[in-house]
Amino acid sequence: MLPIQAAFYLVFIELTLFVFEDTAFRLHVSLPVAGWIASGLGAAVFWCLAAMPARAWGRLAVRCLPFLAPCAILSGLSIASGVLATRTWEPLVGWTFILVGGVLRSLGQDVVWSASDMVISVKGFSAAIYPFCSGYEGLGLMVLFVGSFLWFFRSRLRFPRAFLLFPLGALAIWLVNVLRIAALILIGAYVSPRLAGEGFHSNIGWVGFIAVSLGTVALARKTPFFRRPLPGATPLAASRAARYLVPLMVLLGAGLLTGLFTRGFDFLYPVRAVAAGAAVWYFWRPFRPPAAGTPALLSGLSWQPFAIGALVYAVWTALEPAGGGMQASPVARGLAAMPAGLSAAWLFFRVAGSVLVVPAAEELAFRGYLLRRLSPGASGLRFSWLPFLASSALFGAMHGRWLAGFLAGACYAWSMYRRDRVLDAFVSHVVTNGLIACEVLLLGHYRLWT
Repeated sequence: MLPIQAAFYLVFIELTLFVFEDTAFRLHVSLPVAGWIASGLGAAVFWCLAAMPARAWGRLAVRCLPFLAPCAILSGLSIASGVLATRTWEPLVGWTFILVGGVLRSLGQDVVWSASDMVISVKGFSAAIYPFCSGYEGLGLMVLFVGSFLWFFRSRLRFPRAFLLFPLGALAIWLVNVLRIAALILIGAYVSPRLAGEGFHSNIGWVGFIAVSLGTVALARKTPFFRRPLPGATPLAASRAARYLVPLMVLLGAGLLTGLFTRGFDFLYPVRAVAAGAAVWYFWRPFRPPAAGTPALLSGLSWQPFAIGALVYAVWTALEPAGGGMQASPVARGLAAMPAGLSAAWLFFRVAGSVLVVPAAEELAFRGYLLRRLSPGASGLRFSWLPFLASSALFGAMHGRWLAGFLAGACYAWSMYRRDRVLDAFVSHVVTNGLIACEVLLLGHYRLWT
């Protein structure tokens, strides 16, 4: 199946280069477009058949139908609500405009606004509230999120009371969007217009959505009005899933927050490293040495995880895009602009974070939890193509480098499959990131730290 998939993929690439040329659009050639669609579908289909037989995909689809059907319905409702909101955005954007101005005036700002073109100015910094700023995208996302939450936790909620979470979540996300625009204007007026238009503007919306989503869940699960009694509920600190997933969530969440105030060079990286390290230490008890005897972290190690980590380092650096020299890296420019003491401290936390904290958080989530969660069988980790490919593909997607990330994730999964120990995958990841850190510090290849 793989050679057939490769043939379809090569045809897809060639037709992509042809279809998206301006001349092809001017000629309105339908046959190449149809071939492009067919070759793309063929590449996807034969990739799936190379991963698993058709019968296995059929059994998997039947097993997942109770999960996929509500997801499809909720996605359709989300799209429908977004389309409806785009057609009725004028009243929404008008109220957004009024409330943003009211928030700024309540803070003592001298606001200059123009209702005709929906522009608000403070101290010479202006922001126009376009349709996509009115909050309808957030409303669509909240419909999808609340609907998913109500479906998958329906046994723990009181109905029809739980349906009130829809208007409550929609109102909350809209008000958060108002505060987001007001904060953006204040940052642009008093701190940095560039920061307001780049890091803050791109990240604060997701921060607000995550905050409202978590608040909605907390309201539903902590309020007797919405929840049913839950006998024998497991505390978060004792939850198996939390021990594997929370460190990565903390790492990603801290990165999202520090991205609000940085652009290019993340000078707040130590905050991410400390927060994620604290989460690993709190949740992952097996990483702590026992009271007596050999430390658990060092027991039973072999040379294979070290070799796998070195192999991943070689593959990762070989697939690294060519850089434009040391000074082309935002990390290099940021360190050059910092005092010597601060730059040394930043490097210490960057090395400690990338070599120890990041491997721990990522391996716990991708190999310790996801690989085992998707694997067949209740006892022991057995090789299966679906968890192997899925965990590796998601690992590559999170790193933004599909091929290099996929190969790295596959090697770390291989390291864990050998003895069903997440510690082996962690050691391999530590070796990879440690060698990258050595290359960065010794040769100045800061582009490897993205």
